[in-house]
Amino acid sequence: MSGDISRGLIVRSTGNYNLVMSSAFRHQASLVLNIVLTVVVGLFAVHKLARASAPPTVQVVHETISNNITPRVSPNAPPAISPPASRYSNIASAAERRRWIIDELRAMGVPNDTLALVARVDFEVTWESRFAACGVDRNKLAAVQLDMDLNKDAEMRAALGEDGFKRWDVKNMLWEAMSTAVAVTPSESDAIYASKKKLQQRELELEQAKVNGTMDDAAINDAEDKVYSEYNQQLKAVLGDERYAKSQQLDDAFSAGNLRYTLAKNGVNPDDAQFQQLFKVEQDWNRAQLKLDPTSPDYSAQLKALNDAHDQQYQQVLGADAYATFQKEQDPGYTQMKKYETLWGLDDTKADYVYNTMKSYEKSVQDLQAGTSALQAQGQNVDWDGVNKRVQQLTDQTGQTLQNYLGEDSFNKLQRNHLFLFKPAQSPR
Repeated sequence: MSGDISRGLIVRSTGNYNLVMSSAFRHQASLVLNIVLTVVVGLFAVHKLARASAPPTVQVVHETISNNITPRVSPNAPPAISPPASRYSNIASAAERRRWIIDELRAMGVPNDTLALVARVDFEVTWESRFAACGVDRNKLAAVQLDMDLNKDAEMRAALGEDGFKRWDVKNMLWEAMSTAVAVTPSESDAIYASKKKLQQRELELEQAKVNGTMDDAAINDAEDKVYSEYNQQLKAVLGDERYAKSQQLDDAFSAGNLRYTLAKNGVNPDDAQFQQLFKVEQDWNRAQLKLDPTSPDYSAQLKALNDAHDQQYQQVLGADAYATFQKEQDPGYTQMKKYETLWGLDDTKADYVYNTMKSYEKSVQDLQAGTSALQAQGQNVDWDGVNKRVQQLTDQTGQTLQNYLGEDSFNKLQRNHLFLFKPAQSPR
């Protein structure tokens, strides 16, 4: 069961470095590529650029990308069609083929953004066989995804050329950096781009450490907290408080609208006075969170204290019953149980029991870990083996309790659908 209520906005990259590309996406990528090439043909026809016999050349490009074959000129093409440039006469790799395609399209006057889309989709589609070979092995899929991400910039630069790559990458990085675009000067754009590329590189390094097993999850989470904190501080220094808040959708107007939507979606309709109180709670929590230092030894304890205070204030404003309903309705595990009650052999009483049991389990583990971290921050020796054993005991006891209550069939169905997200034991920091 995943779960606490949404508190504030933690600014994270919107890139795809931690995503495993699904077969559905790869199929969609092929469709997108065909659509893009259809548009390219249309652009050629509209602008009447260069070669009078362009359609056969475009067909060669289309066939090349769709079938991943070495480009060739049809033997029936009229003499007016120019063959590929001499440096591409013996194409031996996907990168060379991709560059030939981009050069041909650029010669037709195709915009750089469209060229980048063609290059990126073609690059990702060429990895399809490697993803397919992984089957359902998530570790292998993650390794292939990482390998693809590590190679993407170099392949895009090779396809678009240094100037074309930089223009595309700057635009892409600024789009990822700002949820809402704000006006920036050229020097500010350069500074944001440099910070975003540094963050991107660090994300890849951490993902590589995760794939290779050289860092555990707790260490990776700590490192991610630190790198995102540094990145957000750099972004805030460049943009200033007002533009930074707007760029991250933290400005008052957006935050208020988002809070109203979240409350209404989860069955809570406060009056104006209650809403203003809740909005102030959100603002104060966001400001306090940004002041925390993720590298501090007692960061976990500080964050937990903020979360607890946030929840307590919500409960005071809404009342215990309304707050409990709000928590349940926005919990994805609870809504999933309600949706599949019949399939999973549940009813409202059982769904509530599972939800309350998992919330109690999560709180027990969080209290244990936060207390242990606080002791360690005070310089006291911590028996991490004992802590880990206690976490495992809580996990085993909770799992057995749920299985006894639900019965084996319902318990297994919930488990297969990842409703029981038990906490892993923590390693010493």
